[in-house]
Amino acid sequence: MNNMDFVEKSFLAKIHGDALRVLEEVGVKCDSAEVRNIFEETGLAAFDESTGHIHVLAPLVEQALNTTPKRDQYWICENSFGVGGTAPFVYDDETGELVQPTFEHVARIAGIVEKADVIGFMARGVLVRNQEVKVMDTIIENCNKPIYAAAVTEAGIARAREIHETRGKFTIQFSIVNSPLNVIDGMIDPFLSCVRKGIPIYVSTMPMAGLSGPYSMSGLVTLTHAEGLFGITLAQLVNPGIMVVHAGLPSIANIEKNYAVDLGLGSHNIANLIQEKINKMLDIPSIQTACATSQESPNKKAEADAINGYALMKRYGFHQMRHAFGFLKELISFSIAKLERHIELCRETMPEQAPDYEIEPYDPQGLEVIMRNGSKANYMRDDHTLKNTGKCFLY
Repeated sequence: MNNMDFVEKSFLAKIHGDALRVLEEVGVKCDSAEVRNIFEETGLAAFDESTGHIHVLAPLVEQALNTTPKRDQYWICENSFGVGGTAPFVYDDETGELVQPTFEHVARIAGIVEKADVIGFMARGVLVRNQEVKVMDTIIENCNKPIYAAAVTEAGIARAREIHETRGKFTIQFSIVNSPLNVIDGMIDPFLSCVRKGIPIYVSTMPMAGLSGPYSMSGLVTLTHAEGLFGITLAQLVNPGIMVVHAGLPSIANIEKNYAVDLGLGSHNIANLIQEKINKMLDIPSIQTACATSQESPNKKAEADAINGYALMKRYGFHQMRHAFGFLKELISFSIAKLERHIELCRETMPEQAPDYEIEPYDPQGLEVIMRNGSKANYMRDDHTLKNTGKCFLY
């Protein structure tokens, strides 16, 4: 089966068109005068004082997509699984307790990644607070594969630039949009600093269906894609031709689990694969999340979740999927034993093991609910969510 045959191209094109309409008609709430000026100076965007939203015309987004480096110019190849992510705790595989991560944990994870043939890239995996530079140095000392990192301090950004210019295969992750459609003011200065220095970036966003995004598959991906396109457009306006990776991560609030994000749902893999296919259609670099779990500890259910994800991705193809090995429930903790075991599972899993999924049809009300909610997270109480509960995201 052709990789694009996972869903009809017309389905992907509708979502892309809807995302462009979101940026035009709903816009993105932004208090940053600098960002507003960057957009308004193009003559293809306008700021609405009454709502605080920047409205971005589709031709400006298309212009940005034309200057964004294409997929084959990125240094991570197709079908790459990665560690990715940042867990605030390490799961102690002997006691089951959650412990504070150390540089020894970072070094050990990096060393395992370096030797694993099925892992194509890594991030730090765990969070060592206020140690951006040393974390980056620890990773590159133990792993020669492509990495991505976080850098918001002047020292961190300076070191990131050095690594990019000397080692290469390096990307900085930024979340500049808080779903739905709110620019995070505190991230703008470091984001613009990295972009102006030419450091490659991931533009990350994570709407949650039922909380901060529509409760339907195409509606959720539409919002995710719109937020990703906003970040890509801003980066290209500031530094045309800079390497930008669409890191939109559609996720699902599990209503049965008190609206906690559920990364173990089959529907989560599907949503992220759909976003990936839109990015493939646009020929832009792409990183999403799959093969994770909602389990609090490594167990057979976590293994089954991973196998379903690995098989699905291998069957239909993708660019990059992160959080695919050591993470546990809600990305709160990281198990090194799970990392090692799931490397084996990934190696052994075959495409024909992929479960069959029935893709939810395009939801014409998805765009309507985004327009109705705008930059406010009212989705939990929206009639659209109530109507679709028990009917969408069933896998």
